[in-house]
Amino acid sequence: MAERVSVFAIVLAVCAPLGAQHPRPQPRPAPSRQTVSPDGGTTRVVTGEGPLPVGRNFLLTVDSNMFDSDGNEMANTNPSRASAPYNLLDGNPVVTKIDAASPTDDLRETFERLAQAAKAGRVDTETIRFGLAILEGNPIARRPTYSGMPMLHYTGPEKLRRVTPVFDSSGRKTGGNVDVHQVWFDSHVESDVGLIDPREVQEVPWTVTYTVDVLHRGADDFSPFTLFFDAPPGNVPGEFGAPHIAMDQTFFPMEEGTRVVMKVKMPPAKYLNLIYTWGWRRHPPRVQVMENVLKTIGGKDLYQWETDVFGRTPRLNREMQLAAIAKIGELSPAKRMWRALTEMQSAGAAEIERLAEAGQRALRDWSDRTLLPEGVQPDPDADATLLYVNNTIYGSISNFPKWTRRPQTFKVTLLNGDHFVHGYENVDFGGARGWENQFQSTVAVGGTGCDFTFGRAHWWPLAGGSFGLIDVPPVDRNGVPGRHRVELQLNFEPSARLRMYQFDPYHHDVAVFSLH
Repeated sequence: MAERVSVFAIVLAVCAPLGAQHPRPQPRPAPSRQTVSPDGGTTRVVTGEGPLPVGRNFLLTVDSNMFDSDGNEMANTNPSRASAPYNLLDGNPVVTKIDAASPTDDLRETFERLAQAAKAGRVDTETIRFGLAILEGNPIARRPTYSGMPMLHYTGPEKLRRVTPVFDSSGRKTGGNVDVHQVWFDSHVESDVGLIDPREVQEVPWTVTYTVDVLHRGADDFSPFTLFFDAPPGNVPGEFGAPHIAMDQTFFPMEEGTRVVMKVKMPPAKYLNLIYTWGWRRHPPRVQVMENVLKTIGGKDLYQWETDVFGRTPRLNREMQLAAIAKIGELSPAKRMWRALTEMQSAGAAEIERLAEAGQRALRDWSDRTLLPEGVQPDPDADATLLYVNNTIYGSISNFPKWTRRPQTFKVTLLNGDHFVHGYENVDFGGARGWENQFQSTVAVGGTGCDFTFGRAHWWPLAGGSFGLIDVPPVDRNGVPGRHRVELQLNFEPSARLRMYQFDPYHHDVAVFSLH
């Protein structure tokens, strides 16, 4: 017993200084120094020195809500307690059985049936229409789980939702709620919400009600990871404080073939940055993000960034739909499937057989974003090559194991196959400012809890954003992807959960590629 006490005392002595401010804002590094090469093709970034001692960014767990810099407690920021592992769930999740057929299943069957019909000399027009409906997000009566959710990501302007305020009997605002529908399958999380307007709940706690349909190969632990700012300097919607805290809000196990409805409690929206829903079983690709639409980049809010590319109503009529889809690049596996099916509409059986084979190759590429798709080669001089297509990011690697101690250099080559500008931003989830393994184990109910959760982390931007926008130009008229390189000197240690979070700040949604 004496030996155990002495070991515990040593742990406290080592870790206590690191968490002296936790659960209040941790010290922040100096801003990154960001420069661009004379030819404009490379952005070089030197991050601020991590304020924590070398190799010691783990914080002791604190059973408490977080506090902002003004000393105010932030409601609903303690996700898990010993007596309540799902502390931020508002009521018990409701689980029902559903048909687990996924877009992958249906697209695979589509191309197989078309190939078989073509070999028999037939053109199966009904199956062609069905495949196009999956990709375009047209209504599909026999697939209510994902009907209307396009696999081509051209409908960002339709994904804005307002948080509806809630009032008590005296007319006092007490909260609010926004409804979100997600579909999980393979490496995909598709959602009907990508932008949240929280202006009416800036000062009151609110909730997000998630309806999650878990289709074939979609089983995972539901874990929305939310990033929060510190208290804003004023009381104006759209004004934000410095980077503060981020956390897995829950870690609830979801099984294939089920619909899970969960209501998650949120702190006042004046702190909201974004909600990053991830699935560790297929991470980094299984991700989806809902941004605070009040954020602005270059004088435009995030809704305007979407509408400037795709129009305000990309599915109002066929002309506008085709114009929006045209913004998606031809290297995109989803666009390749769409083009194969579109060309089948005016092709004979012999040509359809060839197009079906091309569609099947594209389907294989679409199913795995941790490999670059057909026609794209990794840069041998980079640690990672990322390709923007279909408002999504494909990557050549999924981890970065050589980074264990400061300093370390990370080189990434960014390629853009879409017909509009994408951006690059890189964010640290607690390596520089500290992280805690906050979650209790949920093994007893079938989850994995503290083995995989990100816990709570004091986040910090590394590249892009306020340090200077990093743009990747669109594909040129000859089909050559736009290109930009980024070199980061990392002057802190990574967290044990996630090394870096990379994303497109203009069109976030599923354009994420994190490295472990």
